[in-house]
Amino acid sequence: MGYEAYEAGGLMKVLGGLVIVIGLGLAGYLLYLSLNNWVFALVLFVIFLVLGSVMVSRGGYTRKQNTPIGRVDDVHGQ
Repeated sequence: MGYEAYEAGGLMKVLGGLVIVIGLGLAGYLLYLSLNNWVFALVLFVIFLVLGSVMVSRGGYTRKQNTPIGRVDDVHGQ
């Protein structure tokens, strides 16, 4: 497991934030076109918010450390 997994997790968080901002923009644009579309705009925003939140929560910056064979871990208290 190399740096690809590390970068993919960060990319997932950034794209999730971008999806939320796009959903907010689309909902605002629909409201700008006509105030009669507020229900559709709200549903669209909630869908993009949920999708973006899932992407942000799934993405992570942590990755497993590559441990070489034969590495001796430090033991404290002995």
